[in-house]
Amino acid sequence: MSEGLKRALRAAALRFLGPWVKLLLEAGVGVGEFTSWVKVAYVRAARERGETSGRPLKPNATRISVVTGLTRVEVAAILAAGDDETFDKERGRQRAERVLTGWWNDRDFQDAVGQPAVLAEKGGRNSFERLCERYSGDRRFSAVLDELIRVGAVRRRPNGKLAAVSRSYATVRWDQDGIIALGEEIAEHCATLVDNLQHTGRPLLTRRVLNAQLDPRYAPMLIRDIEERVADAADAIDDELNDPLHTVMPAGSRPALRLGVGIYLVSSPAEGPQASGLSRSAPTGPKDSKRRRRAATRRHPR
Repeated sequence: MSEGLKRALRAAALRFLGPWVKLLLEAGVGVGEFTSWVKVAYVRAARERGETSGRPLKPNATRISVVTGLTRVEVAAILAAGDDETFDKERGRQRAERVLTGWWNDRDFQDAVGQPAVLAEKGGRNSFERLCERYSGDRRFSAVLDELIRVGAVRRRPNGKLAAVSRSYATVRWDQDGIIALGEEIAEHCATLVDNLQHTGRPLLTRRVLNAQLDPRYAPMLIRDIEERVADAADAIDDELNDPLHTVMPAGSRPALRLGVGIYLVSSPAEGPQASGLSRSAPTGPKDSKRRRRAATRRHPR
C-alpha cells in the first residue's frame, strides 16, 4: 500500500471515528476498553475474510495473528469467546420493526383500502398477537407492543383495539436498543461505501447532496421541505420493497436477501472562510440562486 493511500485511510478513519468517540466519552468508555473491542473486530474481519476467500478454513489463531498484528494468545482468547453478543436480536428494535413492517404491508392485516387494519390485541386470525407470531416468530407480544406504543408508531384506542399510526419505527434514544440501532445503521452505510470502493464496476446506490455554505436563515424551510419529500418517497419505496409478492415469510424455507435504503439529514457548522466570518459577500436570496443556476446552464448547457 502506498504512503498516500495509507494517509488517506488514516484521515478517513479519524474523520468517522470522531462522532463515535464523542459518544464513547459521554458513556464513560475509555481508550483501553475501546481498544479491546477493536481487537475483536480485527479478529472477526480476518476470520470472515478467510471464510469468503473460496477456501473455507477452520479459524487459525496463527494465521489471524499474522494478518492482524495481534499476538497468538490474544487471537486464541477472542476466538474461544465466540460471537456472544449482549443484545438478543430476537428482542428489541429489530423484532418491533419487523412486526410494524408486516402490519403495513401484509394484506392479511390490512383493511379494505389497503391501510393497516385496526387489530384486537389478541385472539382470532387478525390480531396483534397473530401479527407478532408471523413476523417475530413468537406470540408473546407484550414487549413489542409496549415498544411500538412508546415510540408513537401504534396507538391504543378507547375500545382497547390497536391502530398503526406511523410506518416508521425510527427513534433516537439513549438506551440499549437505541445504541444497537445506531451500530446497525453505521455498519450498513459503511459496508455500502466500502463495497463500492472494492467493486467500482457494479456500485451500489449512493447519493449525497450537500450545500457546505448554506445561509442559516433558509435552513428551517429547507429542512421542512426535505423531510416532507423524503417521507413521501420513503413510503412509496416501502410499499414496493415490502410487497408480499416479493417477500419470503419469516418461517419460510426459501433463502432471503436483506435489501434496504437508508436516508439521513446532515447538519453541522460550515468549514472554511464562511464559517469564520471572513467572507465579504452578502447573503443571496432564492432569486439570486435561480439567476446563478440559469447563468450556469447557459455557460454549461447539458
